[in-house]
Amino acid sequence: MASAYRGRAAGAIWMLAAAAMLLAVSGCSREGDGLGLPKGSSVLRLADADDVPTLDPAVGYDTLSWSFEQEIFSTLVRYGDADIELHPDVALSWESSPDATVFTFHLRKDVRFSNGRPVTARDFRYEIERVLSPATRSKGIEYFRSIAGAGDFIAGRTRHVAGIVIPDPYTIVFHLTAPDPLFAHKLAMPFAAAVPREVVERWGHDFSRHVVGSGPFMLKQWIGAERIVLVKNPWYFIKGLPRVDAIVDQIGVGPELGWLRFEAGQIDILGGIPPAEFPYVMSTPRLRRLTLSQTTISTTYLGMNCQMAPFTDVRVRRAFNYAVNKQKLIAVLNGRGVVARGVMPPNLPGYDPGLRGYAYHPARARRLLEQAKIGPDFHPTLWLRADPTTVILAESIQQDLELVGVHLDLKPVAWGPLLEAIRQPHNVELFLSGWEADFPDPENFLGVLLSKQQWGGNNDTFYSNPRVDELLAEAAPMTDLKKRYKLYDQAEKIVVADAPWVFLFHPVSYVIRQPWVHGVVLNPMRPTRFERVWLSPHRE
Repeated sequence: MASAYRGRAAGAIWMLAAAAMLLAVSGCSREGDGLGLPKGSSVLRLADADDVPTLDPAVGYDTLSWSFEQEIFSTLVRYGDADIELHPDVALSWESSPDATVFTFHLRKDVRFSNGRPVTARDFRYEIERVLSPATRSKGIEYFRSIAGAGDFIAGRTRHVAGIVIPDPYTIVFHLTAPDPLFAHKLAMPFAAAVPREVVERWGHDFSRHVVGSGPFMLKQWIGAERIVLVKNPWYFIKGLPRVDAIVDQIGVGPELGWLRFEAGQIDILGGIPPAEFPYVMSTPRLRRLTLSQTTISTTYLGMNCQMAPFTDVRVRRAFNYAVNKQKLIAVLNGRGVVARGVMPPNLPGYDPGLRGYAYHPARARRLLEQAKIGPDFHPTLWLRADPTTVILAESIQQDLELVGVHLDLKPVAWGPLLEAIRQPHNVELFLSGWEADFPDPENFLGVLLSKQQWGGNNDTFYSNPRVDELLAEAAPMTDLKKRYKLYDQAEKIVVADAPWVFLFHPVSYVIRQPWVHGVVLNPMRPTRFERVWLSPHRE
């Protein structure tokens, strides 16, 4: 998914597992807090610089949205708190056919939505059909096109997707048109969460503001650009969870202000330690002991629109790769990253450690720009998230490009508008972005971000190479992992040579928490989950 950078492409471009800065002001609710919670309630307060783009699981496709969607909704399967293995969620068990074309899931019978209505297999079918409906304009549509009958449903020729079979209320079977060994992983995304049809139909496009799910928390309040309040779902099917009574996300709080509040003891967990403070944290024993870190399955990059001149010329794209000093970016982040030599991060299955990428070579960059006849009046614009650390990183890139005769203009914008802008063709020539794995396979980077099929979806550079598309199509149904990874490796080498991105780095996520905070776990591929986090009594 697109990664909101405060840990990743901005605040410290190291992807923060919670994607939002976690903020707990005191740990208990007091009279006058305006939340309507009982006095003494255990409250975990979050904060972020930007508002959450959406809470609708059919629409959200970024770390900020998923941070909250995974608390409000449940899926058939999910990843562990700290691992990338599939675990039961609403499905007690599941099995697949030997050829990976039929997947059967057996559901729990004690799951209810936060309004008390039982969850059944029909609720999962309904959500996947919402994703497949062109009217929803979901970025997740590509993950479910392989279900038999999806094409007819998308075209409006059938009422339901024929390949989703419900033999009884607590069993759901998926029939695919081609083998897909990763299909169960795709059902762990919020796109495939259980959603009550009657609530969606009541609110229509405003469902995002009135979401009802079966996760550990439920939405109590969302005041745009101010705060989001989640409270404990009394119907949650795992007894004893969640361990806090409420989560409050305060919007408009940047990392510098967050750090001041953390030092004052007003914040429980802080993700997005400002670079200026990071050396102090790591050199102070009492603070260093309170940190957690995780190398993320993510890549931060500078995207170049391959359909907008002069980035239609591979020489210009390669020149930008040679011109940017990636080690300097890592230094800005206090070492919280690994230089990227290609698309895939080093902890992703199928990663090629022998890929060379582009070394810092400004002289070679200048020669390529001269060959492409790029003159001294070249002033491209780089779009980026309006975040202090992201701006610092962009300024570093700006300095590097100035040395090779490129005069880069910077355009910082809010997260939501940035996502919308880069997805429009012939609109944004350069942008800083990042991608966090949705599931642990090269398909989720190469196929999702760089195939022609994803134009208008997630291929925001509008890059295309027919040979790459052929290799991706050949690899997708392959169950022999050795052969599968070899094909993806061939595709990645072509992509690196074509250079639609400046391959920057793979973030390392850091969080720091107060000693009274317990149960915080970082996942390399998902935002931190909050249902097991708890606060012990402490002095304010």
